[in-house]
Amino acid sequence: MEAMEVHPMPEPIDWSLTTFEGNRRRQHEAFRALSFREKLVRLEQMGEVARIFAADKPRPHGNSTRPAPSYPRRDGEAR
Repeated sequence: MEAMEVHPMPEPIDWSLTTFEGNRRRQHEAFRALSFREKLVRLEQMGEVARIFAADKPRPHGNSTRPAPSYPRRDGEAR
């Protein structure tokens, strides 16, 4: 008979982190724990992501860089 592997017990789940408020609190705690230099790096990274999203943002009044979608009409023809 083979010996069974012993696995350590997983850490218990902190259910307070599964709510929006609990997760937000954890994010703030993690950010406060960073050094000033690490915070600057993270803010620069967030700025890069914001620029990427802003460049892909649809323009108002049909001035989008993307072609307008073609939706089928009820009679089956494209608009």
